Amino acid sequence: MDDLVARDSRVLWHPATHFEDLARLPVTPIVEAQGVWLIAEDGTRILDGIGSWWTSIHGHGHPRIVEAIQQQVARLDHVMFAGFTHRPAVELAEKLIEVAPPGYGKVFFADCGSAAIEVGLKLAFQSHHQRGATERTRFAALNNSYHGETLGALAVSGSDAYRSTFAPLLLKPLYLPVPAFDDHDLEDIGAEQGADSAEADAAVAALTEHADELAALIVEPLVQCAGRMRMMGTGFYRRIVEHAQSLGIVVIADEIAVGFGRTGRLFASEHAAVRPDLLCLSKGLSGGVLPLSAVLVRAGFEDDFKGSPARSFLHSHTFTANPVTCAAGRASLGIFEDEDVIARLPARAAAMAERRREVARRCPAIVHHRQAGMITAFEVAPRAGHPGPKDGRLGLALREAALRRGVLLRPLHDTIYWMPALCMDDDALDRLAQVTIEVVEEVLG
Repeated sequence: MDDLVARDSRVLWHPATHFEDLARLPVTPIVEAQGVWLIAEDGTRILDGIGSWWTSIHGHGHPRIVEAIQQQVARLDHVMFAGFTHRPAVELAEKLIEVAPPGYGKVFFADCGSAAIEVGLKLAFQSHHQRGATERTRFAALNNSYHGETLGALAVSGSDAYRSTFAPLLLKPLYLPVPAFDDHDLEDIGAEQGADSAEADAAVAALTEHADELAALIVEPLVQCAGRMRMMGTGFYRRIVEHAQSLGIVVIADEIAVGFGRTGRLFASEHAAVRPDLLCLSKGLSGGVLPLSAVLVRAGFEDDFKGSPARSFLHSHTFTANPVTCAAGRASLGIFEDEDVIARLPARAAAMAERRREVARRCPAIVHHRQAGMITAFEVAPRAGHPGPKDGRLGLALREAALRRGVLLRPLHDTIYWMPALCMDDDALDRLAQVTIEVVEEVLG
């Protein structure tokens, strides 16, 4: 193990990792993963409390996805998608349109979440341009939002932590305020929660004022995941989507993190009964196994791209609709259907909520806690006599303490969150809750 870690340190640059932190918390070699467990090279079992960065939906190594990948790679591993097609892509696209909210007509595949956002932004802009609305050159986004780290996706992210360094290279969106509801369950906040908030009023006013210059509004439905799991009201989301569409502004829903059951429904937008014009998906799309993303496009949207060849959407990825990744995605949707995953989620979410409340009750350092379906967040704060880590690296200290106990948590600074595979059972939830209590007590008292 030490040899592999040393070799890693010589040649690899890990994402979202400070080099000095690796001396304190070295990378952990993983050799196997099954269900909600990661197995380290030394045999240690690590409970995956965050779905390996929000991707694992059915647990690691689901036999149905494994079999689909094995069969497909032996038959057709890859073919360019310009001028060719194949059954896995067609079947996955058909199924996505079938299970999505009604009204989508086309699927554009890409290979990661940021790429899906780039596709959405470019489609929105080009559609206006080709209808003669050339003044619509700006995008609206929410404060505290995150949409990816390619330059286009980063440009519409509303968090300075991600974009400040690159600000000279980025577009300047219209940022809208967003409400935050703490200490609640999504199911308790009501269908209209946030619709009449001051933030909703201000967002609607800004959209109205700038409508003539806005190509699109991009929004993460219900939960701003990288934004420390801030949860907005369902009514707020509905109101800004419907208002933007009434003004001819294309709505792009970033469901990359919140899609595929994370909020208790297959798509988060279902809670608000809205249909965004462009629906961006990734992470759980392949069951969290292979890189794949897709943009679901409102039926008829493609009409703006017909006519002269110059009106084509000249956007492509080498591995667009790779047959193996599409086979994994189709298998994952089959699991949702055949194993009644969505029907079983209320019971799983209730079990998580019971443990969330117990954790909050036992930890005075938790100042807020909230939940949307299978996404739970605890906001912590230092208390008198318990200042927290001297170097200020609160999130790192919490992660280190959890990993020593065999649980993968990756807090967003002062916010510990759970986003496990949807199949996590009661015993694993108990372990997740107990370790969270121990971690908060160790780091913050």
